[in-house]
Amino acid sequence: MKNIWIIGATAGIGKSLAELFASQGHNLAISGRNEKGIDGLLSSLPKADHISAPMNVCNVNQIQKASKAIFNHWSKIDQVIFLAGIYQPMKIDELDLELVKDIIETNLIGAINLTNVILDNLISMGNVQFSFCASVAGYKGLPNSQPYGASKAGLINFVQSLNVEHGKEVDIRLINPGFVKTRLTDKNDFEMPMMISADQAAMYIDKGLNSKNFEVHFPKKFSLILKLLNLLPTKLYNKIARSLIQ
Repeated sequence: MKNIWIIGATAGIGKSLAELFASQGHNLAISGRNEKGIDGLLSSLPKADHISAPMNVCNVNQIQKASKAIFNHWSKIDQVIFLAGIYQPMKIDELDLELVKDIIETNLIGAINLTNVILDNLISMGNVQFSFCASVAGYKGLPNSQPYGASKAGLINFVQSLNVEHGKEVDIRLINPGFVKTRLTDKNDFEMPMMISADQAAMYIDKGLNSKNFEVHFPKKFSLILKLLNLLPTKLYNKIARSLIQ
């Protein structure tokens, strides 16, 4: 039995992951902006020592309050998983700058806020796994993926740097999903190859976080193709990427 803190678990991958972990008998602390959604999720899970810890990752004071409540309730935490995220497909010449700010603030700055608040606690506890959900969209620039892709590219870089600096003290992990059927991908009006369900994504994540790999990326056929595309010369990569919007 583990004590697991999930940030962003009231819908999509986070909800499926919470349900999977609860079915395995783990205790969960659930955080997100939707307090009613948190309470509804917790009431549907098998009985255990679960905690409701609502917060907005863009608000440092709320993170401090939620983390204090969790650390006071549990003397030891085993895993922290950052899954908070906002998505809206946009072309660069049609950007909604207010929404751009919200996306970057949540997807990237939110992860940095959380790390700043809790890293010392995780180090002092010892043997804690700290994982962040980015996206294969952060591997390299893709059409219509801004500013989401940029926020995920920044998050990938941040987590890699965190692993360099503190990977010996905390078990840092990076999660990069491909297309997952959620309310976020429902906003897309283009073909999404090799799409999987949120429940399938949760199983990939669970398996990956129990491996020794720093990066958990899936589905492998899709993520490996994108990794190979990143090795191409820029002109050839651009030609392929532009073909996606023809």
